[in-house]
Amino acid sequence: MRDDKLQRAVPVLSALGKSVCYLALFLGMQVAVLLPFSLVAGVQAALGGDADALYAELNANLMTYTMISGLLTLIIILAVYRLRRRPMAEALWLRGVDGPTLLTGAALAPGLYLIIGTLLMLLPKAWTESYNEASAGIDSGTLTGVLAVAVVAPVVEELIFRGLMLNRLRMVMPGWVAVLLSSAVFGACHGNPVWFGYAFALGAFFGFLDLRANSVLPSILGHLAFNAISQILSFVPETEDGSEAGLAVKILLLAAVAAPALNWRAITALFRRRPRRAALPAPRVLPTQPGTYDYDPWDE
Repeated sequence: MRDDKLQRAVPVLSALGKSVCYLALFLGMQVAVLLPFSLVAGVQAALGGDADALYAELNANLMTYTMISGLLTLIIILAVYRLRRRPMAEALWLRGVDGPTLLTGAALAPGLYLIIGTLLMLLPKAWTESYNEASAGIDSGTLTGVLAVAVVAPVVEELIFRGLMLNRLRMVMPGWVAVLLSSAVFGACHGNPVWFGYAFALGAFFGFLDLRANSVLPSILGHLAFNAISQILSFVPETEDGSEAGLAVKILLLAAVAAPALNWRAITALFRRRPRRAALPAPRVLPTQPGTYDYDPWDE
């Protein structure tokens, strides 16, 4: 009995350990990029210099540093799997899907943005102010900021939290547990409590989408579309009568209705209830060679 429990625990612990390593890479790269500037500011403050100016410059260029850390993370991941001669499609869950399935995330992104935006508006004022303060640096209005938020961040985050973490966890635990666990970690990485709920909901949606498609590609495209909407709306000018903002919301509402309607066959097929498959019996003897099962501790 103890051997059976150990055998079942080893793959789970292995997947959790790898997930921690992927998370450490993601967070560690951000720290590595920002650490030199923080140290310089600390030294200046200790010597009586103007550390506030350096911190102001750091905040002003935060999106640039975010993009650099994201690109370095992506380069390291691709280089590691390239050197290990692992197929990217399997290692990063970049399995090919048909065109309509690929577009499901992007087609649902406008509606998802409206739902989350509406829920944010219903929050208490103190929570909203806290959220706005935490996300103030995102809408920088610069080309670098747009690329960091609408391109680099979605790709890196989906590969880390869904392509690597969720893809490993789903092999050793029920899919819904893997989705909720990876989404909770994704939300926690955003820090602010309101942002946690925002990111958790987004991560859970994209996670279940990927489970149905058996690929991370739909969530990458969906995340790209979702963040692109945010960046586009940040450029809408504020007027006293709110006419521009009202027009932008109407266009977004039209897209939220039209995009799923144009891709409704793929969306309904992806989320249609499927017959439950019989569970495979757990192996009673730990294999001595890799590749014996669909997933085992020596898989990577």
